This record gives sequence, C-alpha cells and structure tokens, in this order.
Amino acid sequence: MLEENNTLSLFYRLIPIIGISGVFLYILSLSLPAGLNIAVVFASISGVLVAVSGYVNRFSLPLVLPIAIFVILSFLSILISIHPPSSLSLTLPLIPAILIYFLIVELFNVNHIRLLYLAFSIVAIIISITVLVAFFQSTTNSQFVWITAAKHPLLVVPNDLIFISLIAPLSASLVYQKPRSLISIVAIISILLSVSVIIIFQSRGALLTLLFSVTCVAGLLWPRNLKAFAILTVLLILLVSLVIGVDVMHNYALFNKFARGGMSDRSSAWLITWHMFLDAPLLGHGIHTFWLLLKTYSEAINVSIGGTSWAHNLYVETLAEQGIVGFTSLIAVLLNSLWVSWLSFLCFLFWDRAKIALIPANN
Repeated sequence: MLEENNTLSLFYRLIPIIGISGVFLYILSLSLPAGLNIAVVFASISGVLVAVSGYVNRFSLPLVLPIAIFVILSFLSILISIHPPSSLSLTLPLIPAILIYFLIVELFNVNHIRLLYLAFSIVAIIISITVLVAFFQSTTNSQFVWITAAKHPLLVVPNDLIFISLIAPLSASLVYQKPRSLISIVAIISILLSVSVIIIFQSRGALLTLLFSVTCVAGLLWPRNLKAFAILTVLLILLVSLVIGVDVMHNYALFNKFARGGMSDRSSAWLITWHMFLDAPLLGHGIHTFWLLLKTYSEAINVSIGGTSWAHNLYVETLAEQGIVGFTSLIAVLLNSLWVSWLSFLCFLFWDRAKIALIPANN
C-alpha cells in the first residue's frame, strides 16, 4: 500500500512537469513542420492530464474567464454558421493553443516564462533561416513565391511574418534581463534575423508591429530603469538603421511599398465586410465564412477586389462573422489582457522600488 501511494505521489508530482514540457515541445515545434502533429498531440494530452488530475484547484478567473467566454461564443458561431464544416475545420487548430494558454497561466513561474521567451526566440531564428534559404534559392522576384517555397504552415503570405515580429519584444526583454549572457546573444540574433526577413519580404504590417512592440517594451521599462531604457533605445535605433540598410540594398523596395500605399484592395474588403455585418449584426454569418461570402457581396455592391481569403482586419472581420456579440467578447479579451498586464506591471514596479528602499536599512 505504501509503495502504491509513493507511486501515485510521484506521478502526481510529475503532472506539472508533463504540462510544462508539453508547452515547450509545442512552441518549439512551431518551427519544425514535420514534428507539428506529434507536438500537438503531446500538448493536448498534457493539457487534458493537468485538467482532469485535479492538480489545478482553481483557475485564475481574470485571465481565464474572458478567454473561456470567447471560445464558447466561437463554437456557438460554428453551430449557426452558413457552412459549419468550413468553420469547424478552420477553428479546430486553435484548441491546442487554448490548452497551451491555460497551462502557461496555471503552471508557469518567472523562470519558466524566461525559458518560454528563449524558446520563442529560437523559433524565430529557425523560421527566419528557413525563409531566407527559400529567398536565396529562388530565381524569382516575388515575396509570395518565396513564402510558398519556404513550405512553412504558419506562413501563407508575407504579412504572416507578423508572427516573428511579435516575438521581438520577448527577445528584447531577454536582452534587458541578462545582457551579457548566452541567452541574450540568442535573443539578439533572433531580432536581427527577424528584421532582415521582414525587410526582404517587404511586409509593412510585420515591420510596424515589430517597431511598435519593441518601442512599447522600452517605454514600459523607462520609469524604473534609465539604463535599461537607454539600452533598448539604442537597440531600437540599431533596428531602424538595419531596416534602412537592408531596404537600401533592395533598392528601397519596402519604402516604395509604403509610398504607394496599396490600401484600395483593403478598403474594398472592409467595405464588403461592413455590408456582411449589416445583414447579420447580432451573431454574424459564422466564424471563418468571409471567404465564402466574398464573391457574392462584391458582386452585390459592385466592388472589385483581388484574391484574398480574409478581410485584412481582425475587428471588422469579427463583426461580420461573429456579430456584435463576438466582437464585444473579443474586445473584452483584449481590454482584460491590457488591464491585467498593467496591474502586474504596477505590482512589479512597486516591489522593485520596495527592494531598493530596503537596501539602506539592510546596510
């Protein structure tokens, strides 16, 4: 009996380790298409195991509840969709990501988060190298062809490089925390490769996302550490210099793309999406149905648009596909995330200043 209890106790202690391992395996697998299915299965099993084992006694409601409501409304949108099979097939890949989110919220501490940032930085490096190899091997001058040649499931169009842009602030925080460590070197390489790829592939959205996110990191650190702010400001200047330098090498391709604007197709897509919303304002037409209705509505309102499968705007597309109910839920998730993040930042700032205030007393 005692041996059996010890075995159960050991298994119980291993549950959070299994959950944390599932998260890291899933994150790292994002850079390796061949191992993605295995990682998804392992991450899903990890999430279910942690949930049903009772290891987590209660969820952090401020973080979990808005996401849970949004997920429930998304599946409701599938049920009322004009084409449920299409809505379901495009939504199912989000399930592992939801499990990963819950595992991070419930199991991760500060050290785990730091390693998570490192894992994302490694992912950005591998993805950047993959698309750069496709670029150098290509004989064409089309970024769409380069993306296709990379054969990465996360990258369908150049703007999908926003994914590695969102990793940049995580890498920047690693540089700030341990500027002279091996982790910092990996983070810097991640940022430099990400910037180079974004400029070469001429993704305006990815570039603006990267510069804005890194600037926000520098701004948040400024009140508490002028040295850190100075370091990140220099890093930001170097990033801008790299952007200009790489763009000059490519005959100002990205600058010319900004100068041309190219918003006509997007504004047309938004106009079509708005008419979709007006026809189903409460619950929408169903999640991931924009591309199904695009031809019908473009002909109905006599607006021409190039080939696209989404509205290039998450908010107006959510309005059309999930109505006011889904849109309100999405905004609630975003505002709640900002609020919780701000409270966490204030607590961290207060604790940091309290430690500084205690130093003279300890001496």
